[in-house]
Amino acid sequence: MAKLPSVYKRAGSPVYWGSVMVNGKRKQYALCENKAAAQRMLADIKAEQKGRSKYGATPILSFIDRYMEWALANKAQQTVARDKISLEYLQEFTHITDLADITPALLDEFKTWLKNRTEKVRPKGKKKYPRARGVLGPHGINRTIQSIKVIMRKAEAWGLIEPQNWSSISKFKTPKGRIEFFEAEEISQILSYARSSAAEYPPGKTPPWETIILLGARAGLRRAEIHNLMWKDIDFQKGILSVTPKKDWTPKDYECRDIPLSADLREHLQHLPHKGPYVIYDRYGVRLSLDSYTTYFRDKIVKRCGLEGNVHKLRHTFASHLVQNGVDLYTVSKLLGHSSIKTTEIYAHLSPVTLAGAIEKLPKV
Repeated sequence: MAKLPSVYKRAGSPVYWGSVMVNGKRKQYALCENKAAAQRMLADIKAEQKGRSKYGATPILSFIDRYMEWALANKAQQTVARDKISLEYLQEFTHITDLADITPALLDEFKTWLKNRTEKVRPKGKKKYPRARGVLGPHGINRTIQSIKVIMRKAEAWGLIEPQNWSSISKFKTPKGRIEFFEAEEISQILSYARSSAAEYPPGKTPPWETIILLGARAGLRRAEIHNLMWKDIDFQKGILSVTPKKDWTPKDYECRDIPLSADLREHLQHLPHKGPYVIYDRYGVRLSLDSYTTYFRDKIVKRCGLEGNVHKLRHTFASHLVQNGVDLYTVSKLLGHSSIKTTEIYAHLSPVTLAGAIEKLPKV
């Protein structure tokens, strides 16, 4: 049975009231004194208005099927998975059947529901808890709401719903901590451990971890960029590594970029045996799974060095070391492939040109 719409009481009014969107504007109706009857009346008014609307009715399930088909062909696999989970959360929250019933007001309620749901499913008395389904922090909730907003804007672009002010939905504030990165001595320690571990394997069966560490810490590649790097992307004559889209993968924000090879990375890659078209394979000649980059590097290498961090921390290390040595943020943003320099500003505090140092550069008068 379809859920009846919400009605409300006004101060001093004996009857229930309801509101309906008509041509992009909210119109309020005085209904009756009985709540259930008022809900039925409002449902009839909504159905009538929907019939008059130039947009008509769109069953939400048919829209989701259409959207997911489009997303699979046009969006990155990871983004499609996030959209799918976000839609599942939304369907769990509400049992609406029509696409037009998804409004900014509904998403505001959905945001609150996600937060309350997390408090219910989170294990009690534990500061650290497994990332179970439904356990979302402020950042995870913001990303879920953002996914739904993007999906609804696509519905608008397809002419299925009236335009709405989706930007009116506020985000939960998230802490802006300092970026963690490996010091140069720690990178040396991690590399030494990876090399000594590789020496235990017979020739031709060496694991790829030294290569992964260098690609992250000396070229700033993301995990998926390391995974999809091919030998044809490396020009040893020019000393350039290129991040380019592949048949089944595209870089984040579709940003292609060229990265000059550092001397140590260039020498390492030149002596690396080719096991196939891609640079990274395991010791059996099979491509790694994306998850193994994270788990193996963290648990089998970094922790055994007495340190903490994941593969993405190598990318932060690359950027942090550049900024610490005086490279300007604009250049760093281009090397990292950031679409906006605002993203790169998280490294600004590492610059040797501090605020006090900048003032000291004023000329004497």
